Amino acid sequence: MASEIKTNPQQEPLALIRALGISKPQFYKDKRALEKLGFSFRYDRTQKRFIIDRDPYIPIYDLILTETFALVMAVRQLSATGDFVLTYDALNAVRRIASNSPQDQREFLGSCLDDVVLKEGFGCDSKILADLQKAVKEGRRMSIVYDLYSEGGLKEYTIDPCQLYFKRRALYVDAYVPDEQSYRVYRVNRIRRLTPHPMIVPRRKDYSFARRHRGSFSTFVGETVEEVTVRFSKRIAPYVRETCWHSSQKITSQRDGGILFEVEVSEPKEVGWWVLQWGAEAEVLKPESLRRELQETAKHLLTRYGGMKHNGDKTQG
Repeated sequence: MASEIKTNPQQEPLALIRALGISKPQFYKDKRALEKLGFSFRYDRTQKRFIIDRDPYIPIYDLILTETFALVMAVRQLSATGDFVLTYDALNAVRRIASNSPQDQREFLGSCLDDVVLKEGFGCDSKILADLQKAVKEGRRMSIVYDLYSEGGLKEYTIDPCQLYFKRRALYVDAYVPDEQSYRVYRVNRIRRLTPHPMIVPRRKDYSFARRHRGSFSTFVGETVEEVTVRFSKRIAPYVRETCWHSSQKITSQRDGGILFEVEVSEPKEVGWWVLQWGAEAEVLKPESLRRELQETAKHLLTRYGGMKHNGDKTQG
């Protein structure tokens, strides 16, 4: 809730509630819980936006070098399990801790953050990231030169950056593309060059990070969602049950001990790629288009592995 208010303060309360996917009573319950922690906000009808009244400062405690270094490295791992703005806030928090360290430690930790975390961990240029951070904060339009793998070359885009976030071990920028009059997601490590424009663009009122990404199962973002149903065997069911794979998931027990796993996602293919890791213990029931695609994948796998001949300890294709 706090992240959504920070990233999209112009939305109205009901729009925020819908974006978070919660009820009105739950909204006020969470609001009171945040106030007890020192984070308070209100909706100003005159300005037509949320105003943050308090965002408490927590003093940095005495940390030894190895503890601080562990926090720096933990940010790199957090993106593997913690998605969206949380990891990005953690990155900024660790940068602040590093800036309050003694000179020698500050240089070492800063180098680790830029080289080990950003460059090696996420393949990002720290200068490009800093310029994007500034553009998001100022609402500045930018031109970027982007490595478009699908077309095998570089392409230039004019974008209005909206939000930086981590997901699945990568750093992305959510942006509005005025030439296409639509939103797109760009992976930051594929941005080869960027140039700021003099134009400052007010944040669009139709933008909501939470609403845009609600249907994302992995990294794909879309305006619509589609229901996907997967049947898991009794043996695999406990492993699927113990994790929340998506906010929309619904799990139904079956008589044979297996389960039906249902989700509503923007890109069903991402669920299909996930299902493949479970092998024959999982079966996509719908949509039919995804079933057909996995059938074709299974045929290709059979062609690739079906002709293998074993001769003692040696394997020949």
